[in-house]
Amino acid sequence: LLAAPLAQAASWDERILLSAGGIVVTGQDLQQELLLLTGPERIQALATPDRLKNLLRQIYLGKRLTAEAERLGLDRTPLTQARLMAVRRQTLSEALREQAEERIEPPDITALAREHYATRRDEFQLPDQFRAAHILKKVRCDCERDPQRQRIEQLRARLQAGEDFAALAKTESEDTESAVQGGDLGGWVKREQLVAPFADAMVKLEPGQVSGVVETQYGFHLIKLLERQPARLQSFEEAQSGLEERLRKTYNQEQLRKQAASYMPGADAKFDDPALEAVLQGR
Repeated sequence: LLAAPLAQAASWDERILLSAGGIVVTGQDLQQELLLLTGPERIQALATPDRLKNLLRQIYLGKRLTAEAERLGLDRTPLTQARLMAVRRQTLSEALREQAEERIEPPDITALAREHYATRRDEFQLPDQFRAAHILKKVRCDCERDPQRQRIEQLRARLQAGEDFAALAKTESEDTESAVQGGDLGGWVKREQLVAPFADAMVKLEPGQVSGVVETQYGFHLIKLLERQPARLQSFEEAQSGLEERLRKTYNQEQLRKQAASYMPGADAKFDDPALEAVLQGR
């Protein structure tokens, strides 16, 4: 509908698509409603006759409620008029902002990104990262502490005897989310993302090594370090996409802030102090 030729669109504007109880929904009403939807929402609304009819019912309901409110004179109350004015003010302000954003002349973002990368290398320093797996025996109360420690010690002995860590994690670990993955915590993690006792034990391991029993607030763990990625400087190519997006957003926000500031009262602004005093005193 929105892509229809002008003559065709004009003919749809004049069509009554739904009528009931003296209320009509026209093609123009539909066109205006579609403008408020996102592209995917618009496609869904026009996907089938039933969905289109449902949208028309919603438009009808809005028009019916508006007509009833006007019949009762609710549109003339001070509060309603203030709300309508506020909505109009906000809508037009947003339209002005959107137009201003479209007119912003973009700088050479790639050049800015290279300069930013060259002068602020510390922002792109990646810390040590780890991939780890664990077997957990939870301790929910003091009464479980000794029995669970015995169980984790027994599992450690089985590992030392040659049993496979992943297989044992699947059957014995009480961290159900990681157990199905052979204890793998999933993805790379940084030291600061983990609780201290777990992290302290993990960083001392070499890939393939298994820790002794580690106690945390969750219970007892056996930790296996799968991989370690040493701290390094992120290359410009790795950082470029995210950096350019961040700089572009910052630049646009600054331009919009400057424009908004230009609309604020200037040096020639004058306040009526007696009138303000009367307002404050409730007169």
